[in-house]
Amino acid sequence: MGIQMLYGVGIREAIASNDLEKMKAVAAQAEVTLKAQGDIGAAYVELRDAIQALESK
Repeated sequence: MGIQMLYGVGIREAIASNDLEKMKAVAAQAEVTLKAQGDIGAAYVELRDAIQALESK
C-alpha cells in the first residue's frame, strides 16, 4: 500500500473499500501519525485564537 497522507477522505476511502488489510494498514499509520502530531485540532484552534488576538490589537 505504501505511505499516504492521512486525512479524513483517505481514512473514509479505506473504510468504504471494505478491504480489511487496507483498513488495518491505514489505522496503523493513523496511530503513528496521531502519536507524532498530538492533538492538531486543538493546536489549530489555539493558532486561530492567537491570530485573532493579534488582529484585534
